[in-house]
Amino acid sequence: MFRRHDGLASREELLAAGVSPGQIRWAVRRGEWVVVRRGLYGLTTWGASPNRELLAACLATGGAASHSSAGWLWGLLEAPPAAPAVTVARGHRALRKRKTSPKGPPNLALDGLSRRVSIHYSTDLAETSISHWRGVPTTNPLRTLVDLAAEAPADIVDAAIDRALAKGLVTVRGLLAEAERLGRNGRRGPLQLRLALKRRGFIGAPKASVLESKLLRLFAANGIKVIATEVVTVDGRYRIDAEVEGDVFVEVDGYAFHWSPEQKDNDDARRNALHLAGYEILVYGWRTVTKEGHRVVQEVLAAQSLAC
Repeated sequence: MFRRHDGLASREELLAAGVSPGQIRWAVRRGEWVVVRRGLYGLTTWGASPNRELLAACLATGGAASHSSAGWLWGLLEAPPAAPAVTVARGHRALRKRKTSPKGPPNLALDGLSRRVSIHYSTDLAETSISHWRGVPTTNPLRTLVDLAAEAPADIVDAAIDRALAKGLVTVRGLLAEAERLGRNGRRGPLQLRLALKRRGFIGAPKASVLESKLLRLFAANGIKVIATEVVTVDGRYRIDAEVEGDVFVEVDGYAFHWSPEQKDNDDARRNALHLAGYEILVYGWRTVTKEGHRVVQEVLAAQSLAC
């Protein structure tokens, strides 16, 4: 029974397995088991680990790993947080908690495993939001990213979104639907998640034709002469967005349409073929064209001078 839960077992499990209350007390007295929390025991010979501490927190509170703990479990964060984070359905009576300071977050002391556990309470922790990963009950990737967006710095959230998409754990459509579902309560997470998706170019980015128009207007405003657009090359197999003076070719990518591993592979193969055919291409995304137009202009001018 201890093997099933990373060296942990509840009193109910032990009694159901035929272990008597006296045997439980004797094992604790002899130091073979440690009382993690009332009704929860751990093998003293089982090595400590972040995964075990997190599972202990879930078992002790009746909650699920969430926020940065869930982000770490799903591989969206590089390291676990200092204090395991769990979310408990509001109305569920978790074990007694105490505060580290009058203004500190609620936490739960776990003897022998972790000094504290951050507890969040939720009114909408539906069963559909809970998964099991690496033996630990945890919020699913969609809910995890919403919770993470509520408290993590923007760069951490952006990286977590990219990793979740690359791993195939979520889709942009799914993230938007989850933000819509949870946003009805006026919470911070869904709003911050939508802002993160906008920062990454998944929503609010111009479509390819709009982005190409922005690029052409940028060239016109800076005196860069466009020779042709929609340039068909390599026996008609490929198309390049624009050719400017000096045999310089420029393409723009809407990130929302080029983020997936499959699309990147296609883009790489296409551009390799164009390179072998003698085409040198500068590539820009929508954020660069719309927010760093000066850099685009400087690089195109530099490419033209090199071609002369």
